[in-house]
Amino acid sequence: MYQMSVKTRAVESMRGSGTLFSLPERRMTAGTLGWMVKEAGSVALQNLLDVQAHDSAIDRLDHRKATLPESQRLTELNDNVAELNADIAIATKNRDELAREQDRLEGEMGLADQKIQREESRLFSGAVSNPRELKALQSEVAMLKRNRGAAEDGLLEIMVAKDTADSTLSSLEAERDGKLARAEELGRTVASLLGAIDSELEGHQGARAQAAATIPADLLELYEKLRSTKGGVGAAALEGGTCQGCHTRLPSREVERMVNEGGLQRCENCRRILVVV
Repeated sequence: MYQMSVKTRAVESMRGSGTLFSLPERRMTAGTLGWMVKEAGSVALQNLLDVQAHDSAIDRLDHRKATLPESQRLTELNDNVAELNADIAIATKNRDELAREQDRLEGEMGLADQKIQREESRLFSGAVSNPRELKALQSEVAMLKRNRGAAEDGLLEIMVAKDTADSTLSSLEAERDGKLARAEELGRTVASLLGAIDSELEGHQGARAQAAATIPADLLELYEKLRSTKGGVGAAALEGGTCQGCHTRLPSREVERMVNEGGLQRCENCRRILVVV
């Protein structure tokens, strides 16, 4: 019990100094992270850096895939096409209503022409001789002509409005078709770019899996936990006395201790796993 207390105090002392695992701690029983790192040696730690490199590459590729400028432009084009389709639907409805009104007025004018022709035939045929009836017939013909004239004026306005509606509709359709063509071309470009990214991702994911298979499970679990809270970087190299994770230069005595001890070390500033290279 006394020996275990000494060992525990030694472990806590090393943890407080910024080193997760000291030499005494690496002599702990099998199943602990310290023992697994000791057994795996520097190869596992170097492979952990490889895993980190692949994870960073995967993160960059995932970010590029999610923020691909071509994909954003394609989305904008598709949104524009959708808006134009909505405008075209409104313009088509407006043009169709004007066409129906034109047909109605043309029909009314045709009926008015027939009625005028019929009443004028009666008027000039001599069939009506009564002065009062002739006057009434003349008044009716005059009224029919006035109504036909008003209908003709309305028809001219409708025809002008319909021509404008046809022009607007044609313009919208031409703009929509142009954007559709660009969207189809850009869609092929996006598909090609995404395919290349997916190919790179597949390569990094495969290599990452191979490297991770050589790393003790507890060490990998610690790395993943750190990675989730440290901006995607759970392990970093110690190069020239500087932690490559937070880019902090460590005290020379601390660097010397890490180099001499080897094994699993932690940066005293960012607490990432440090691998001496």
